[in-house]
Amino acid sequence: MILSLATVFYKLFAFLLISLIVFYLPGHLLMHKKSKLLSPFEDLFLSICLGFILLIFLSVIFGITKLRFFVLPTVATLGILSLYKGALIELKKDFKAIFKNKLLLTLIVLGILVQGFINFPSGMKYKEGVYFWSSQGHDGLWHVSLMKEMKNHFPLNNPLYAGRPVQNYHYSCDLLMGEFYRLFPFFDPLDLYFRFFPVIFSSLIGLGVFSFTKKKWNMTCAYWAMFFTYFCGSFGYIYSVMKGGFLFAGEAVFWAAQGNTILGNPPHALGLILLTASVLLLQIWSEEKKTFWLIVLGFLGFFLTTVKISSGVILLISLGVAGLFYLVTEKRLSILILSAVLGITNFVSLKMISPSAESFIMFLPLWFPRTMMVDKLSDVSWELKKQHYISKNTWHSWLRVYQLEIEAILIFIVGNSGMRILGFLEVIKRIKKIGVVDIFLFSCLVFPLVLVLLFVQKGIIYNFIQFMQIYLHFLGIFAGVSVAFLLGKIKNIKVKIILAVVIIFLAVPTAVGNLFDFYGRGARPNAKVTYPELSALDWLRKNSRPKDIVLTKPFYKRTGKEEYRYPTRPWPISAWYSTPYVYVFSDRYTFLSGEEQLLITGYKPGADLELIREFFKQGNFEFNRKLLKEKNISYIYIRKDEVDKPLSEGENGIKEVFANDEVLIFSTK
Repeated sequence: MILSLATVFYKLFAFLLISLIVFYLPGHLLMHKKSKLLSPFEDLFLSICLGFILLIFLSVIFGITKLRFFVLPTVATLGILSLYKGALIELKKDFKAIFKNKLLLTLIVLGILVQGFINFPSGMKYKEGVYFWSSQGHDGLWHVSLMKEMKNHFPLNNPLYAGRPVQNYHYSCDLLMGEFYRLFPFFDPLDLYFRFFPVIFSSLIGLGVFSFTKKKWNMTCAYWAMFFTYFCGSFGYIYSVMKGGFLFAGEAVFWAAQGNTILGNPPHALGLILLTASVLLLQIWSEEKKTFWLIVLGFLGFFLTTVKISSGVILLISLGVAGLFYLVTEKRLSILILSAVLGITNFVSLKMISPSAESFIMFLPLWFPRTMMVDKLSDVSWELKKQHYISKNTWHSWLRVYQLEIEAILIFIVGNSGMRILGFLEVIKRIKKIGVVDIFLFSCLVFPLVLVLLFVQKGIIYNFIQFMQIYLHFLGIFAGVSVAFLLGKIKNIKVKIILAVVIIFLAVPTAVGNLFDFYGRGARPNAKVTYPELSALDWLRKNSRPKDIVLTKPFYKRTGKEEYRYPTRPWPISAWYSTPYVYVFSDRYTFLSGEEQLLITGYKPGADLELIREFFKQGNFEFNRKLLKEKNISYIYIRKDEVDKPLSEGENGIKEVFANDEVLIFSTK
């Protein structure tokens, strides 16, 4: 294990070095002389963000034109040109400034650890195989499967549903990571997803917040803004303690996941990074009034909805509102024109990969506050009171209904905000001297809240709660400013220290609690891909063709038998959830797997699921042979503990080609 960790750190260093070459150098070239007007922190942050978008753009253009071999030479040429223009000198200045600022460096390192440990341990080899914590064996492996598919094909085929495309999914972040993997295949995609990209994403989240807050306010505000970004959680711990529970618990009691867990959703993390870069560019433009910065902003936001639709939507809305404000106050159209252009580019790019994105939205007002009260907080009396007053149907009773609903909304907002609620002190103060950037920031607070309170998502209804993390992110910036100014007014050093400690203590319990939930006493990983399975999947990869389709047994909802068969976790991954692990570890398409993810992206695999279930009943062999032939299935992969009835080789027209203690593989050839 120690040797394995040493190898990971060595590869991480190589990844970071290559990332600077691939992302920073081309990104810095796009700003060139203008970068000298930036601070070292702004230059490093914006250059890498631009490098991200540039690589995505190149991979799409050359992918569509079937000229993918041009990506690496193009990136290399841009990098060499950037070095010729003096980028290395600027890069040295950037890192010198960061390493000189010990507090900034400490906050970034601690932030990486707090955010990253949601991901870091998953996807590594342990005593019994490769382990996965939390939802990483499902969500994480879905992203890894897209990365691997990106390496092999563009446009993407669906690795979970053979012969079908990836649809209704914003995969530009996976495209970024997958293109990097394609260019540098000596990296393990599990390392890239679970360890390496999280380090760079977490660094940029903190550096972006620091750069913007320092630019708009000052250095002290920037440090506190970073604190709230990395370490502040909800007030869920209060509910936990009131119920006699653990202090360090309750992160999602009020529904929203907090900023310390955002790396569990890399597209969301990248979306927030680009949103922060956008507001930083808007701030730079507001000070210099040079069109160049709006052009750079336009490049960053060109297809943000395909990175993360929530971040893209909020960028478009916030920029539109800021544009209207600028038109009214300054009689100028520049920002409004930019918002219109980005609206068109994002609409077109989103429609290309997600033709029916709008169909996933349902108008269901106050679903989150209402279900929070009953399901999360177990306050059934709240619902009973509401129904009682509705049944009375008088204007007095309806006033009580509205009162209950408002209480739920306030609990929802305050509970999720945690100590970030202090940010509203600065929000109120900014209203008196409001500008374009303030309007943008206010929109990033208001509209995520409004959308979450009014809408939900079809398929996985609670996925819409991700808009709340945008609200929390920007409220954290305001909270940092509020606390810095509040402490600045206190002259007594002891009182100042005590107040700072109290704020920190009240902010961090749920963030710390996540580490207890994942890795505390008694906590175990959820799922594992055992060594016998890894051996079987490796055999399948080496002894089959890339276009071969593999039939696997569908995941059945748990009935209790799993707990009987596997009394302790981690469970075999196929018994734990519907996941794309067969594709990830074998590079072979499955006829149908990861059913929940297919539902999320708009597929309706029910009919094919019934066909597979009928096959594994082993009752109608004529049907079975016909199914295998019509669906062009080459191999059947199944764990022995999944078999209810043995698969008859002669009757099914199949042949056993691999077997070990846990897995059977049959060929249909």
